[in-house]
Amino acid sequence: MSTAISKGVHVGRNPYGLRPIKDITEGKVIMRWELDPEEAPVVREMYRLAVEENLGYKAIADRLSAKGYRAHAGRPFAAYTVQRILTNPAIKGTLLYGRRPRKGNPRMALVEIPNFFPSILSVEEWKRLQERLSIRREMPRGKAHSSEYLLSGIARCGHCGGPMIGKVGAARQGKRYRNYYCSRAMRSRELCSVYNGHSSPKLERAILEYLGQFSDPERVREHLAAAERKELDRCEAELRDGEKRLADLEAQFLHRLDDLLKRGILTEQEFTRANDAAREQVKALEVRRIELTTWLNQERARASLVEQVPQVVKAFVEAFQTMDSRQQKAQLQTILKAAHVYRDGRIELEFRG
Repeated sequence: MSTAISKGVHVGRNPYGLRPIKDITEGKVIMRWELDPEEAPVVREMYRLAVEENLGYKAIADRLSAKGYRAHAGRPFAAYTVQRILTNPAIKGTLLYGRRPRKGNPRMALVEIPNFFPSILSVEEWKRLQERLSIRREMPRGKAHSSEYLLSGIARCGHCGGPMIGKVGAARQGKRYRNYYCSRAMRSRELCSVYNGHSSPKLERAILEYLGQFSDPERVREHLAAAERKELDRCEAELRDGEKRLADLEAQFLHRLDDLLKRGILTEQEFTRANDAAREQVKALEVRRIELTTWLNQERARASLVEQVPQVVKAFVEAFQTMDSRQQKAQLQTILKAAHVYRDGRIELEFRG
């Protein structure tokens, strides 16, 4: 099957949204593909519901079934059916084989043929869809995506790193107050000893205003320079310390063990244990040195955020008021990975990418 597919022969069931057409030319049957006029629009609707309305597989399946759309053989949509369709590269025009080897078969190299099918989604739309699905996989359970709180799944306690959850307080003078609290502190003081609670409207407004600063490329450069300088200084100091410890271990400790063995102060077994422990330290330090060196080289070369962040943030801020709450959250999640909030009101944003 792998060989046949590598030659451009499709094997297996037809991808949803596409249909095969047989043309007979000079007595030869030629197979080509075209968009299914009934199914392709359903795939587009799945994409819209996932990316724009921030719905999960089950919610998409329920919405489609309620509208009367059906999967193959006239069955109502199920969550796993929607998942299989939205993760199949066929909807962007790519024939891919070998992702899921059958039980007992060895895993083989993937066979990938771009532009084999007519595309239902563009390459850019496919990337946006996979980014949205990846974000949802970070929080597969709970109500982070469906919550009415804008920062659910984004706001994190700056003191312990735990998620901050939205909660409606007791009614006071006819009003009910919405707040964010550190979920760990609510469970136990041993998990987080800091009472970190903030008014939901105030915190959301503060983060949106703070985020708005990053629509200015010059401001992004300033923030990146300050953050990178701090992190670079820390990593460079750790690298220098690690190299010094490595040199001390190699130049002194290991030679000292040899000397202690020759003088009879250590037995063979004691020498072996001490020598193995020292070599394990050397190995760990070598690995960490490689990691730090690689990271430092990457950080010094990074400049793409200066170009990407301002454009994305500006578009989000301008369109924010016209979106509903699910769309606002979906767009904000593609920009921010986390917003670390401290009790004193400090906020640290962690951008994606």
